[in-house]
Amino acid sequence: MAKSNSQVANRRRERWQELLRRWEASGLSQAAFCRRHGIPVWKLAWWRKRLAEASLAGRPGGRGVAPAPTFVPVKMVPAAVRPGRLELVLGCGQRLRFPADMDPATLAGIVAALEALPC
Repeated sequence: MAKSNSQVANRRRERWQELLRRWEASGLSQAAFCRRHGIPVWKLAWWRKRLAEASLAGRPGGRGVAPAPTFVPVKMVPAAVRPGRLELVLGCGQRLRFPADMDPATLAGIVAALEALPC
């Protein structure tokens, strides 16, 4: 019998809740824990943020909807990096470079993980 989408989503959420509990109990940094378990750091950060928001939505006085997206000003400048590259400049001045043909979902996951961390 095939599992429903909600069953698959529940199992995935439970898996990440367990991984987050194990990370918190480990005393390791996110990066060290992820290296040890072969997990991308951005994915752990993304699930941490997602599950925290879901937890807040279920509490009395918590937000019942996801927070509004945060927008930041973007300044387009002539390419200062090699053609075929994307460059993301964080508010603290750090620069991240990616291939121009990078999968949009992967880039969105990286941005979501970065938003969850202080700069």
